[in-house]
Amino acid sequence: MGKTMTIGKLASAVGISVETIRFYQRQGLVAQPEKPLNGFRQYQFDTIERLKFIINAKSLGFTLNEIRTLDNLSSGCKLFHDLANSKLESIKNEIAHLHRIEQNINNLIDSCNSDCNADNCSIAEKMYS
Repeated sequence: MGKTMTIGKLASAVGISVETIRFYQRQGLVAQPEKPLNGFRQYQFDTIERLKFIINAKSLGFTLNEIRTLDNLSSGCKLFHDLANSKLESIKNEIAHLHRIEQNINNLIDSCNSDCNADNCSIAEKMYS
């Protein structure tokens, strides 16, 4: 692989679409190279690493704004640590919330009479009350 590549080759190299790269450019997460008068924009090889960073951070649940914050390497490891702890706490809260919803739905199902009809549905009655 050469030192530069087109956006299509870049997209293939990291397994995302060209439109996703363009979206990240519009969001200010990836620089867009100048377009030469006769030819295609050429992306530096290190853009692959930049995109992998964004993809990995997103897979961990970080938002684009959080990724922008993570990208500020001048703040050092403490920033990463604090933001990761905050993200983990948020995920734990969401899991607890989902467990409460799961329990409520299980309670609805448990209260259901299997031979009910549209006029006599305990789940519907609880949903309307």
